[in-house]
Amino acid sequence: MKTMKIWRIAFTMLAAFSLASCSSDYPDGKWDPMVWKAEVPVQTTDDVYNVSATGGEFTFSCRNYSGPWVENATSNGENFYPPRESNDYHTITTDWFKAEISGNKLKVVFEANDTAEERPLQLTVTAGDIFYTFKFKQFANK
Repeated sequence: MKTMKIWRIAFTMLAAFSLASCSSDYPDGKWDPMVWKAEVPVQTTDDVYNVSATGGEFTFSCRNYSGPWVENATSNGENFYPPRESNDYHTITTDWFKAEISGNKLKVVFEANDTAEERPLQLTVTAGDIFYTFKFKQFANK
């Protein structure tokens, strides 16, 4: 009888523990979206940041996640990645733009566009299981 009572208590505690360990305020896939704020007001069209043909610099702060890093960038079907082989997940550098994260600040610098074509850019950053994509359009040199 005493053994049965001990097993019943153990089973009740185990069941309660397993239910408590499964609950979470943020179940997988339910993270708060990243919140970014431009340091200086930036002109946008349809949620795309406009970049002058002469180039420009943009700085954004992440308000609710610390230590984000650069995932990738895409422009006209071409993909760009940080130099992961050197364990650098905070910078992408090309011949016409550079994106760099330090702490919770993202700085994106565009060189002058001397071509007759607009240059679209989608830059994706992450803080683990949450992603945010910045969309830019650099105007053509007409």
